[in-house]
Amino acid sequence: MANIYEPSNKQRALWRKFLKSRPAAVRAVAERFAPWKLYRLMRGPQRVVVVAFDELKDGSITVRVDVRAEFNFVLFERQVFGIKPEDLEECELPGPDEMLGSALTPEQASDPETMERLREFLCAGERPRIN
Repeated sequence: MANIYEPSNKQRALWRKFLKSRPAAVRAVAERFAPWKLYRLMRGPQRVVVVAFDELKDGSITVRVDVRAEFNFVLFERQVFGIKPEDLEECELPGPDEMLGSALTPEQASDPETMERLREFLCAGERPRIN
């Protein structure tokens, strides 16, 4: 699979140092997710970049990911937490014919009034009835 950037020797060394400094449970998961790789959420179409590892009180490990416009077409870029490691798979970079980008600017996405208007717009209309 393709890298989102080509890590230098120094970056690779820093990654190895980071891995060694993590608790065993975190390290076991983190070793599977190099920061220069792109992953796909298996339950959705988004490509993501792993940005953090979280150890929960029950000892399980989840990952935090960035959903970036440079790899997807999204309403707005965001960070998502609580992703199970098994829900990610390494993937290729977007193809040259794919639509990429963000529909909202960061300022719009962080404006509560804009987001409320968007929510109202997306939720407008009659829902289909299920008999």
